[in-house]
Amino acid sequence: MLSFVKPPAPRKTRLIGNDQCGVLEVEERGGLTVGESATISELLAEEQSSFVRGAQIADQIAQEESISLAEAFSIVEKSISGQELEEKAEAIRLKHADRIAEVARVYALAGRRNLEATVTALVRSRCGAPEWSITDTRSMAKPLFDGLWQLAQDEQEAEAMPSEPVSAEDLGKRRPERGRSRKPTGAP
Repeated sequence: MLSFVKPPAPRKTRLIGNDQCGVLEVEERGGLTVGESATISELLAEEQSSFVRGAQIADQIAQEESISLAEAFSIVEKSISGQELEEKAEAIRLKHADRIAEVARVYALAGRRNLEATVTALVRSRCGAPEWSITDTRSMAKPLFDGLWQLAQDEQEAEAMPSEPVSAEDLGKRRPERGRSRKPTGAP
């Protein structure tokens, strides 16, 4: 056990689900654990990166259209996100619509896999089911899935929240005085 100077916040739980599918009590931890993040990465490692597939298609388009890879990738990305393209880029998009649609499908599939991997990791870690699989997650009731996904989003958002540094008073110690022995950057 770690010897915290300031102990972690009291543990909270969240009820997830409903009377129809059942209700789970799941711990809120203020972020994903290292193990949960590793599980997500492991579950996603088997799949081809959507970025890699997008780059492969962009490379094919770049070669056929004699444009840079960056230009081709920009056309693919803007097409998928529905952004307006210049006339020449629009003509390229129309010519390669099937390939670009393939990339859009790969991106959508990657998003779904990320959702499933994240929920699977939470069930394994926080519901005490280490053998839980993505297949199990796919058969989960939608209210449970949605509630666990919302918990994951909330936990990731909590990780990004700035935390205030522990004050000297909290630590019961004085902060050392800062000296002026160094010259400011750029000074002669």
